[in-house]
Amino acid sequence: MLTKAEAKKIMLGVKDTYEKPYFGKPSVFFGESYVGRIHDKEEAVALRVGSIEMRDVMLEAEPKLFYITEHYKPWPMLLARLKVLDRTTLKDLVLARIGEVNAKAGKKRKTPAPAPTKKPAKAARAAAKKTKKLTKR
Repeated sequence: MLTKAEAKKIMLGVKDTYEKPYFGKPSVFFGESYVGRIHDKEEAVALRVGSIEMRDVMLEAEPKLFYITEHYKPWPMLLARLKVLDRTTLKDLVLARIGEVNAKAGKKRKTPAPAPTKKPAKAARAAAKKTKKLTKR
């Protein structure tokens, strides 16, 4: 069982996490990616997970710990009950989110840049010809 203050301290205690507003609420981020926040109305932590499918598996596997409200149904988010959540599990959930963010960033870096098309080159040549004609006058 955690208090809201303890949960916030744990989330911000993970290396490279920091707090900034998200939709006007104090939230925890890693890089530019949302990790989660202490829910202001529920006795819970709202956490971003990798996908809606992953969220649904987590909800089914641990219904005493995880739940969602109507608001979160369209998003890969879930709520973790503070009365059931422990320090280790919360830290693991934050680290899992950071792992997802890093994996996604790694995929973006490995993707080769698209090959340039010929159209911009043609446009550049046409512009150069036009410039030459104007400067000859």
